[in-house]
Amino acid sequence: MKHWTKRTVTFGASLSVLGAGCATTQPIPSNPPIRIQHPSDASPPKQTATRAEPTLKTPDPNPIRLASAVQVPPTIDPLKPAVSAPLPEPARARPAYSQLVTLPIDLPTVIRLVDANSPSIGFAQAQVEQAQARLARAKVQWLPNLTAGTAYNRFDGQTQNQRGDVFGVSRGNLFAGGGAALELDIAEAIYQPLLQRRLTTAAELRAQAIGLGAELDAVTAYIDLIQAHALLEINADTLKKAEAMLAAAENAKDAKLDRTAGDVNRAKTEVLLRRSERVELDGRIGAASARLGRLLLLAPNVKLVPTDPAVAPLTLIDANATVDDLVAQAIQNRPDLAAYRELVAAALETARWQKYAPLIPKLGVTNQIGNYGGGLGDDLRNFEARNVLGVQVIWGVKNLGFGNRADVAERYALLHQAQYTAVEAQARAAAEIVESAQIAAAKQESLTHAEQAVKEATELYRINKEGTFNVVDAKNLFDALRPLQAIQVLNQARQNYLAAIVDFNRAQYRLFTQIGHPARLSPSATSPLLKMPAPSNTDAE
Repeated sequence: MKHWTKRTVTFGASLSVLGAGCATTQPIPSNPPIRIQHPSDASPPKQTATRAEPTLKTPDPNPIRLASAVQVPPTIDPLKPAVSAPLPEPARARPAYSQLVTLPIDLPTVIRLVDANSPSIGFAQAQVEQAQARLARAKVQWLPNLTAGTAYNRFDGQTQNQRGDVFGVSRGNLFAGGGAALELDIAEAIYQPLLQRRLTTAAELRAQAIGLGAELDAVTAYIDLIQAHALLEINADTLKKAEAMLAAAENAKDAKLDRTAGDVNRAKTEVLLRRSERVELDGRIGAASARLGRLLLLAPNVKLVPTDPAVAPLTLIDANATVDDLVAQAIQNRPDLAAYRELVAAALETARWQKYAPLIPKLGVTNQIGNYGGGLGDDLRNFEARNVLGVQVIWGVKNLGFGNRADVAERYALLHQAQYTAVEAQARAAAEIVESAQIAAAKQESLTHAEQAVKEATELYRINKEGTFNVVDAKNLFDALRPLQAIQVLNQARQNYLAAIVDFNRAQYRLFTQIGHPARLSPSATSPLLKMPAPSNTDAE
């Protein structure tokens, strides 16, 4: 009759339920964060045990005896250095161009720097300044132009008087002075400021929209950087477990207690794969840092390291808000949609301008004051003060009025185009919101499954670890296959959970941007409601 004997050994790898090097045995809260440990941390994170670990006893000093045998089998200590040489890690000779200056960064700093340094935001602000200058010029059309200077005229030759007599003359005159001149299209002076005010508001709103887009790109790049660092921490913990399993497999092989000859090779393969993954993650971190640095316009030799301590789900959208609520918020708050409405209003002002322009006169006023004198030949004398005033008020129509009618029809056609463009932009924004909302909802639902998968993978690893080191079968053989598979499953579950959190955060921030950052965006100027184009050339109410 055979008896089973329990072998007790010590295993030096810590358990980690949630990602990125988090060695803790705390119960998992709802949507727990994946913490990132940085080189700048002065002390390791505190650990509070709330669940009892399986008891791992010290090997009994007395020999372990099987009931059917008198011989003493050797014990396996995974913490004991292997008799054979450990798997060496080759030195990585990194080229000089990979050496960068490390700088810490967090999310508020990312937003502040992109607002201050983004070239796209700066270009949009310059366009706002240009529109403001045009508005300022439109407001001063009522003011006259001032001129000052000297005019000299000399005439030599034949001329004719009012009676028809032709005679020769040599004369000259000189005028020195100045004055004011005003050539005013009153219709333009009325409607141009209204038009430029709408266009200036549209430019300001477009600049806000470009700023929100630049912030979204920068925040997305920052999330990518955090994800890469979190993956590196997960890799470090997985590599630690794989190296412990390799040491145990080598000890078992030296004690001739390995189940199969490939246990050591299998463990070495896992270690090498994790080391290769670490190198690739280092490159991924550098690339993510470079992309973020480009968006923030930082020096090219800077390597950014996130200081946010955890990767946790970021909830920005009210879970009780319906799609209709989100679309309504977007119509009210999104600056790009408001800019389209301002362009519709600008097109309406232009159409009105062309419609009423023939009824409004043009005004011309000139007044020159100075000294005037002259005489025969080069003899300039008799200088006296001179004042010349001229006033004109003119009405006019183009091509007997048909030209004006064509201009009005063209302007109303442009108004209809602007209205269709605005309606299309609003429909596109609604579709984008629906799409992002569905993605965000799916990612939020996947968080629960990914979190549960981490719990199950952690328990699987614990069971396989205890089954491998604490229980020996009738043949006293060590089996590394199941623990290595558990390590791989746990590693994949952590990566999936991290990806679920990161994708959820991206979807949340994108949706938050698509509804116009309602908590940050200041109310814009009032704009007319969008209406579909009317069949006739009439003013929109």
